[in-house]
Amino acid sequence: MNEGQDKIRIEETFARLQTNREALPWPERRALAQSLAETLISEGVSEPVLALVFLLADDPKWEVRRDIADCLLLIPEDDFPRLAAKLSADSNSFVRKAAERALDRRRRGQRAEAKRQRGLDGVQSQYVALEKIHGKVAAEKARHMAERLYDILVGATVHDMRGIMTPLKSSVTTLLSHLEESNLDPKLFHKNLIKMKDRIAILEWLLEDMRQYSQPTPLERRRERFAEVVHKAHDIVKDRFKATDRAPEGILVNIDVPENITLEISRQQIIVAIANILQNAYEAFETRPNTFQKGTIELRARTLDNARSEHAVQDNGMGRSKEDLAKVRLFVPGGSSKKQHGSGLGLPNARKRVIDHGGDLAIDSEENQGTTVTITLPVETEGQDQR
Repeated sequence: MNEGQDKIRIEETFARLQTNREALPWPERRALAQSLAETLISEGVSEPVLALVFLLADDPKWEVRRDIADCLLLIPEDDFPRLAAKLSADSNSFVRKAAERALDRRRRGQRAEAKRQRGLDGVQSQYVALEKIHGKVAAEKARHMAERLYDILVGATVHDMRGIMTPLKSSVTTLLSHLEESNLDPKLFHKNLIKMKDRIAILEWLLEDMRQYSQPTPLERRRERFAEVVHKAHDIVKDRFKATDRAPEGILVNIDVPENITLEISRQQIIVAIANILQNAYEAFETRPNTFQKGTIELRARTLDNARSEHAVQDNGMGRSKEDLAKVRLFVPGGSSKKQHGSGLGLPNARKRVIDHGGDLAIDSEENQGTTVTITLPVETEGQDQR
């Protein structure tokens, strides 16, 4: 039977069942429901097939409705919610369970597809789309730029990891040599183990920065009190310094965030963004490893209008030269860090999260005067509060 004949047969069957739901014996209706699944797989969705699926979803026999529930995975996105809602609320538990299983499989498939789109398959599909819209030359230039940025990130990461591993290896070698000589001096062992602990903490920090940068910003938003977000970010920064046995005690931090400023945000992402900015401000006073000069960090927030809020982190530390500032403003991951404990991912990651929230991040700095990082965020987002 050809495609035209199939369409006529389906339309005739629909007309009969629409007039009388039991115009066909129920075993035939069940066989019809099962054959529709095969049709959806082999031929795709058509209006007559979709109409018959919805009709059979109201069949008097639960066995037929259950077979239709098994077809949920094959239903187009636009029609899926209506059919899923109908079958999930069915009076028969077998139908409801079949619908729930189909929903679960569909969700898993969507997560797998989202993961695929974030991976190499997604990159390839974006490249094809770019080439189709802008031409091969533009697509190739974009690819070369992406490869160059990748090279910079990998090179910086390898450099950072070598900087971590070299002293770690040295400490291990020292301990092994003393063990071989039966020199079990507790002070020496303690000193080297502290160094190793410090290096491992930095390595964990680097890996976490890389993981965070590679993760997409969640779409879910909740209304949060920004003062609480800032204090949580400050606590994280203090914990980071503690983990690497650094104590920037001579630095005064003034936080001026009105309690009435609330934002709809992905809480953890903005906390990490603020923490990264605050950490950079602290490290602007680090004159040599684990030695900090005295200074002040100001964190201020205000609403600019009914739609935007401004949040500034200002320090009076060492600042940056014009050349260094120009590099930082590129926000290339791993491309501008000169710090012993830095990954070069903190500020790019902060900017990425802020932009994903519909905001912006800017940095101004003057050598020997200090640095100011300013972020703007929407006061409100479209849609209702998620809580």
